[in-house]
Amino acid sequence: MYGRRRGAMFHKKNRLVIDSINSVLGESTKLDGRLVFSGTMRIDGKVDGEIFGEKKNGVKNTLIIGDQAIVSGDIYADTVINSGQVHGNIFAASRVAIQDPGQLIGNVETAELTIEEGVVFNGKCNMVR
Repeated sequence: MYGRRRGAMFHKKNRLVIDSINSVLGESTKLDGRLVFSGTMRIDGKVDGEIFGEKKNGVKNTLIIGDQAIVSGDIYADTVINSGQVHGNIFAASRVAIQDPGQLIGNVETAELTIEEGVVFNGKCNMVR
């Protein structure tokens, strides 16, 4: 019963696929302060401060945190996909996905949470609808 594994609950094949990215914070970039974006943004660098996703014309926003990224601060967005390091809380109206090798040291408030095998999540989750 405990020794056999029939299948993982979370599979890498179920990862979210994003069609287009509007903004990128590159791997060699560091930002100190408040970051506001709309559409889809990818962070591969370092951010020290709060991140806010804005809806424009009713279009939801998505934040992608790459596996080399380090974010220290709270995140407010519709969807957050984390493969990097986040030290702060995530408030996502729709969904949070923590993907390997992602780390989240902080709390999550969201409607849907996906955690892949191999990630680090040290915090609490509050599921909201």
